[in-house]
Amino acid sequence: MTSTERPTQRIQSVDGLRAVAFLAVFAFHTWEFAGRPEIPVLSSVVSQNIRPDFFVVLTGFVLFLPFARRPERMDEFRTRAYVWRRMRRIVIPYYVALAYAVLLPQLLVVIMRLFGREASWQPMPSLGDWLSHLTFSHLFFAEHWSSMNGSLWTMSLEMQLYLLFPLLLIAANRWGARALIIAIVVSVVFRIAVALFVPGEAFPDQFLWSASGLGRLMEFAAGMLAAIVAFKVVERIRRPHIFLLLAVMVVSYLVATAPLFRGTVLPIRELGLSALFGSLIVLVLSVPAIGRMFAWKPLVFIGYRSYSLFLIHQPTAWYVSEFLQKFLDVPEGPLLLLLLWTVGFGVVFAVGQLLFVAVERPCIDWAKRARKPAPAQA
Repeated sequence: MTSTERPTQRIQSVDGLRAVAFLAVFAFHTWEFAGRPEIPVLSSVVSQNIRPDFFVVLTGFVLFLPFARRPERMDEFRTRAYVWRRMRRIVIPYYVALAYAVLLPQLLVVIMRLFGREASWQPMPSLGDWLSHLTFSHLFFAEHWSSMNGSLWTMSLEMQLYLLFPLLLIAANRWGARALIIAIVVSVVFRIAVALFVPGEAFPDQFLWSASGLGRLMEFAAGMLAAIVAFKVVERIRRPHIFLLLAVMVVSYLVATAPLFRGTVLPIRELGLSALFGSLIVLVLSVPAIGRMFAWKPLVFIGYRSYSLFLIHQPTAWYVSEFLQKFLDVPEGPLLLLLLWTVGFGVVFAVGQLLFVAVERPCIDWAKRARKPAPAQA
């Protein structure tokens, strides 16, 4: 980074979008913990588990946002400084979350035994588990990808996308939006090749290849395209454009979730969700009324902490569900889901807030210090 670069001002509605993405994954996992209760409309929406797709599109958008605002910043980009800031920002909270996922069940065993209840020690992660997770490479190993915290497989995906971003930025600087469209095509071809040539079952063998950085590059590039489109049309969008974007979102969701397209070699779901979330981002940035909805203070508050909340939500919500079932005799079903979405969310938020204050926020400040210009030399 050069001394002419300035930090990008936060957009509150984007934090609101982060909150919605986190709430989507929280809703999905707690719905599973509650026994997948059949609730009209709600179950069909929650069961889609759209969080990985939403966050990948958002990641592409947020990383490219400063360059969409000020294209001249592309000439000032320095890969080493960018990677160092990313590492400062995400690695330590992630490592703390891994330790939390491993130590929490052991701590609960101690507590249960102190109260005279039976509890079994949980097996400790293997050396391979630790090495793969600490190096963000666990998505490449069928035996390790979900071994320490099932929801953190996306951290490997995110790291791959962070490393691919400088290449996409160089290409976008040279060829503009065409480079991002080519990236989407390359990703689609890769996904077709996975479906045709990777042996084994669709899950997890083909899934692990499809969930890689190259397999989800189409969603990442869609987020970058959304940043370009949003800042090109923000002053020109009119009511017909709003209705068109809303129609694109509805059609994209229906196509992405239609049973007709499941099992095809084409990544219809990911393409549909890319269009859905890309259009949503454009609407949020271009239509003040919609932007204000996502800039609602509680959403912004959660969105700013969404990384910490995501890192610890699955083991925390799981043990809350176990407590409700085994100690309070709450059966699986809508009541358990309601308690998880209220009491469970409160516990997740409390733990996530502690991680945010003690670990993530200092890391954010640490990453920001890398942007400060070096003092002039005599």
